[in-house]
Amino acid sequence: MPLELSPQAFSLRNSQRFQSAKNEMLEAILEASHPLRNIKAGPSGSDIQEAYAKAIQEFSKDRGRELYFPIITSGIGAGPFVELLDGSVKYDMITGIGINFFGHTHPELIKEMINALPADVMQGNLQPGVEVKELLKTILAQVGEECRLKHGWLMCSGTMVNEIALKIIRQKKAPATKVLAFQDCFAGRSTAMQEITDNPAYRQGQPLYGEVHYLPFYDPKLGVSASVETTLKVMKEHLTRYSGRFAALMIELIQGEGGFNYAPREFYVQVFEEAKKAGLAIWVDEIQSFGRTGELFAFQKFSLHSYIDVVTIGKMLQACMVLFTEEFNPKPGLVSGTFSGSTVAIRTGKRVLELLSEEGYLGKEGRIEKLSLHFVQRLEQLASGPCQGLIQEIRGIGGMIAFLPLGGTMEEVKSVLMELFGLGVIAFYCGHGPYLVRLLPPLGAMNESEIDSVVGIIEKALLSVSKARAKKGVS
Repeated sequence: MPLELSPQAFSLRNSQRFQSAKNEMLEAILEASHPLRNIKAGPSGSDIQEAYAKAIQEFSKDRGRELYFPIITSGIGAGPFVELLDGSVKYDMITGIGINFFGHTHPELIKEMINALPADVMQGNLQPGVEVKELLKTILAQVGEECRLKHGWLMCSGTMVNEIALKIIRQKKAPATKVLAFQDCFAGRSTAMQEITDNPAYRQGQPLYGEVHYLPFYDPKLGVSASVETTLKVMKEHLTRYSGRFAALMIELIQGEGGFNYAPREFYVQVFEEAKKAGLAIWVDEIQSFGRTGELFAFQKFSLHSYIDVVTIGKMLQACMVLFTEEFNPKPGLVSGTFSGSTVAIRTGKRVLELLSEEGYLGKEGRIEKLSLHFVQRLEQLASGPCQGLIQEIRGIGGMIAFLPLGGTMEEVKSVLMELFGLGVIAFYCGHGPYLVRLLPPLGAMNESEIDSVVGIIEKALLSVSKARAKKGVS
């Protein structure tokens, strides 16, 4: 009997009745999802279309804001395909902004969802279930021997684990409270995180406390040496002006919403060395990049293990977590909260980690690297071929891929996104001007032929938007 199961739980989950019901449920779900492995339009009947449009309108009214896309999913899909409530099926290339790396209705994750049925719906910090223990243990076992991360805490959102990260850093570094962050960064939208997030539109009407100061990020046009010089010059100015008041350097090694910006290792090393000399904690936000880069952690991708004091992860994990070194272990009372996460999310999160590490996804020869390279190469072929002049830039690292269409204005990018949606591909945007089309594809559920199909649709969308703009006389 596994250590993580009591005799009663072990008996239940291994009973013939439970296993038979589990197998029957799994078979029924996979059978229902099988026809969804292609793009298709919803039924043509006007009643269905009218009912779907009404559902979209009602939902938008109830939440007080229109949906970006007219999407309400049905709750089922197949690999990279997702079904909408009107019966239409589309390629999901944004996956809930990075949540569903293994696509939709993945059999291994469905099994874990079923295994979670006997447990309480939610896990709590006062009364954690064995699932919390096992997920935390699994994560900490994979940070690497060179890494100093020793502890972790689960919460339900990326914003909240970033809040915890800030709290434990400030407690350790008190009375220092200020944070150095990077231009175009994103940390969340809570009262504290909206001040770190470098987007004024996200904090309209909100107070600013002057606790965050920004550094220029790596600029590929300048190169490593000039970028480091520029960044450190601004850092030293802030540190001199507010001597002894800075607690941390917060960074996304790969900026998500900011435009999938990242730097060579040498940039990070030189910046981190100076931050350490100044006594700053190094806080890395990997909410979006976790698991997607070809390594489990982005800091592993860039071999930055020894510098990290605090790291936050989420999205693909299905749960969210802050990891920290022994030095930053907070005093009792600072960190708590009712929920750790749902039992389904925590169980499937552990299975996601197992699939990534055991099924050949990680490493230089791993599946993520190979599929990412294929995706980027196909986009490059578009840029130099049929869509020459329509793709200005391509950015890709692992399962984080973006391209700059046309002139990169928001109007142009939204036109491309809506055209893609109509043709059967769901994507999103990133960047702060120029804007890019953002792809977080479910590489855990895709093959090269499906990538080729998506790129073919991107080609159609770009050509269609370009033609429509030319007709209107818009350059």
